[in-house]
Amino acid sequence: MDMQGTLETIAQVGVTLAGFAGIVGALAGDKLRPAHPEVWLPFWAMIASGVGLVFGALAPQILDAFGFREHVVWSASSAFVFLLTGGNLLFFLPRILRAARDGRFRRIPAIAHPLDFTCFVVMATQLANALGIGFSQSAAGLLLGLYLLLFVCSMNFAYLLYVIGRAPDDRTGS
Repeated sequence: MDMQGTLETIAQVGVTLAGFAGIVGALAGDKLRPAHPEVWLPFWAMIASGVGLVFGALAPQILDAFGFREHVVWSASSAFVFLLTGGNLLFFLPRILRAARDGRFRRIPAIAHPLDFTCFVVMATQLANALGIGFSQSAAGLLLGLYLLLFVCSMNFAYLLYVIGRAPDDRTGS
């Protein structure tokens, strides 16, 4: 299996999803303001998860270019994905939960629960691969996390499309 090609493909999918989110955001117009957390939060969560996927997929190539040993490349890349995912969760999850509690954001359990669970599984697998617990600090551990992040990005994108269609337009009042 060509690992470099696989990682580049994952990075391209991340860029594509973030790009599509940008197009959706541009079409959202005034809906994409902090005053509209129902759109603003999913939009920026989608951008952050897509960019995190891209940098997570490209990290091994950067480390390999500096001549690090293979197990260091995979463990450091997994640690990087762990930190990116954790940072995204620390930034977005409290805001989403606060907006949902205040009634300004609708969490759909069929989307929210798999998203939350998958993010925590990504963090667990990446931490385990980084530390060599249950994984041999290999590409397999990193790929598992990246594939799960592909799922997270896809779910974020689907939810973004859902909320864009349901959010009221300030100009028309509908």
